[in-house]
Amino acid sequence: MENGEFEESKKFNLADALEYISNTIVVKNIIVENNCVIQVFVFDYGKVQSYETSPFLRFIYIIEGKAEVVINDNSTFMQKGDSILVPGHSTSSIEANHKFKMICTTIKGE
Repeated sequence: MENGEFEESKKFNLADALEYISNTIVVKNIIVENNCVIQVFVFDYGKVQSYETSPFLRFIYIIEGKAEVVINDNSTFMQKGDSILVPGHSTSSIEANHKFKMICTTIKGE
């Protein structure tokens, strides 16, 4: 995984950082450190990102659009401005019932 693709100490607009690409999930690293990975994702309609049981906590923030986050078979419908914590040691998926952009911060515990 590459280190961050954004310059430190320079402002950037995440809503404008990536464009939607048909039938694709686009991922761009903001920062990659030993215990923390921050990424921006762009989901086209119908795309799904599934996670097997992960030991890591993830924080998800919806930048624009609408998403469905499923944690241990429980669905939460989210829209612009909404956030959710996905607990470690849970199964989850992120589903694009609409196009959306999000930030995902993964925290790797000790």
